[in-house]
Amino acid sequence: MISEEAKKILEDNIGLSLDQVKELNIHEEMAYVKAKTGKTLTFSKEYDPRKIGRGNPLLARKKITTIEEINAKIDALRK
Repeated sequence: MISEEAKKILEDNIGLSLDQVKELNIHEEMAYVKAKTGKTLTFSKEYDPRKIGRGNPLLARKKITTIEEINAKIDALRK
């Protein structure tokens, strides 16, 4: 559930009540966004090297231990 305060903030930012947003179909939603921002809702076909996936960020930050790491630790304990 969304708190009343969060609903008010969203409604102020969007310019519509959440009930009105729920009732919009995709074409109405796209037209509303274009009217508010001047931009259409499309996915970019341009290549951006900054957006290349480099795997799971949790693995990169060592927040998840892989099974290989666990096996290496077990092997080290057996020696």
